[in-house]
Amino acid sequence: MIANSKNVAERIRKFYRRDSVVIYPPVILSETKDIYSSPSPQNDKKKKSYFLTVGRLVRGKGIDLIIEACGKLRLPLKVAGSGPEFENFKFQISNFKFKNIELLGAVSDGELVGLYTAAKATILASEDEDFGIVPVESMVAGTPVIAPRAGGYLETIIDGKTGTLFEIDSGQVTVESLINGIKRFNEFNFKPEGCRKQAEKFSKERFKKEVIELIEANLHT
Repeated sequence: MIANSKNVAERIRKFYRRDSVVIYPPVILSETKDIYSSPSPQNDKKKKSYFLTVGRLVRGKGIDLIIEACGKLRLPLKVAGSGPEFENFKFQISNFKFKNIELLGAVSDGELVGLYTAAKATILASEDEDFGIVPVESMVAGTPVIAPRAGGYLETIIDGKTGTLFEIDSGQVTVESLINGIKRFNEFNFKPEGCRKQAEKFSKERFKKEVIELIEANLHT
């Protein structure tokens, strides 16, 4: 049995009482490989203008909390994604007059690369992500991540080096914990090359190699 993270492997062990092999999924935006593999130092200098969050617009992702936290701190935020909560988030932004927050809707891979590249950081708020593709995509672009100290984020983000992991209250992300995480993020000086180096651990080449090795090992058992 294969698990896509140690977090999922623990669940398999808990509920099915079976061991599994962890093979992290490959993370890359297929249409933008050349942009990611040849980052420009000029782009790195642009990572100052706004914060970004990416994901399906559903309540379980905590995007409403990210909107509120950035609104209270008066931080510029771009929200990329579509989903059933789009109109509710739109109302939330307009109701609180958060003029610093922009709801983008669905974006193409090419647009997403540009958003990651120009962002100061990508903010996430899922409390128990299985693995999490978004933080790795962000790091491939050289952009650090702010996320809960929980779930798959513990396996992808190096706290203080490729982003910050914030504490959550009784297993739940709150606006206050997000605000603390954002404030803590500002205490560090993140280097784009450090983010990219971490993202290399989740390459397509590494994924293919580990899957082939697993298959070959089991052919001889």
